[in-house]
Amino acid sequence: METTELKPTELKPTELKPIMELAVAEVLEAMCFISSEGESPEAAGQYPPDWICGELDFAGNLSGSFGIAVPPATGATIAANFLGEDECDLSEEQTMEVICELTNMVAGTLLANLDSRSAFTLSPPRPGHSAARAAGDGRTGCTVALDEGLIATWLEIRDRA
Repeated sequence: METTELKPTELKPTELKPIMELAVAEVLEAMCFISSEGESPEAAGQYPPDWICGELDFAGNLSGSFGIAVPPATGATIAANFLGEDECDLSEEQTMEVICELTNMVAGTLLANLDSRSAFTLSPPRPGHSAARAAGDGRTGCTVALDEGLIATWLEIRDRA
């Protein structure tokens, strides 16, 4: 039986969100020993400016941008678990570096899940501004609940030039 594969650019936000949620869950469980409780649609929306944010651009068969935002306490827990350190021993810079690396890992997992046959070039992850990155304006957002708090993601797929 032959299956018809949708192109990622044809996917609706409701079809993208479970793929985004899966990518977050896979990376957090493997790298940070944190379990996801699933999407938290009631928490989606504009995020406070104090949230820690990482973002990157990607190019290949699909081009666009991807980002993650977390509350500071959640970011500290993720960083501590990732680095095997106590939260109180970490600097804000270390937490930001881990969130940027998490952005890179989740983006790679997400893109592989969206289009496993293509190669992508990812820009280095960089600190971003969460307040400006809610879903909408061509972005698909997914907020995932964790025991440790929330993690918000967004994906923007741009048409290839």
